[in-house]
Amino acid sequence: MERVETGVNGLDEMLNGGIPKNYSVIVMGGPGTGKTLFGSQFVHTGAMKGERGVYITLEEAPERIRKNMKNAFGWDFSKLEKKGLLAIVPVQKYNMQHLYDVIQSEVTQRQTTRVVIDSVTMLKMYFKSDFEFRRNLFDLLELLSRLDCTTVLTAERHYFKPEEMRPELEEFIADGAIALYNLPRKNERVRALEIIKMRGTSHSQTIYPFQITGEGIRVIPEEVL
Repeated sequence: MERVETGVNGLDEMLNGGIPKNYSVIVMGGPGTGKTLFGSQFVHTGAMKGERGVYITLEEAPERIRKNMKNAFGWDFSKLEKKGLLAIVPVQKYNMQHLYDVIQSEVTQRQTTRVVIDSVTMLKMYFKSDFEFRRNLFDLLELLSRLDCTTVLTAERHYFKPEEMRPELEEFIADGAIALYNLPRKNERVRALEIIKMRGTSHSQTIYPFQITGEGIRVIPEEVL
């Protein structure tokens, strides 16, 4: 099985080498758990290896993403964009067909292999029912798979502990799901990561803590929660 490295130190080992190619993976968590950073790290890792990526943002302004990644981690997204290795594309029209068109155009014209959609939670606002959302999300992920893309989709969740998590539609439809936690520990919180599922391949089932360092997210496999 061909795999795509996430660039998250320690996570690729948990995935036996990375995310299976052409998979769609939901990365979910509460505020401040590192969802946007995860997506940014994924496309930045690819761009540094010469793999083209597109970051589709439905909430945050592209300039804010560029500024935050440059200031916190030294990742020069503007430079990578000028080289044609990365595109940060805002989608503000609440129209699913428009999103399909943007993805089709960006992926085919740039020969993109890595896609981030931040966040899939915003997509729910396009629809009046769960059935309609599920059908359209399935079609979107099918499109990305046909376009030969490996995709990370972020999703907001309102839980702090693994036992509080309740599966939602996205987890059932996507090929994989990774949960980010902000666990209470005495007088502080500890960030942690768990691979909920990854179809057709074995993976670690242990919850490991992670840190946000100057190089991005780093899982600490020597520590178990």
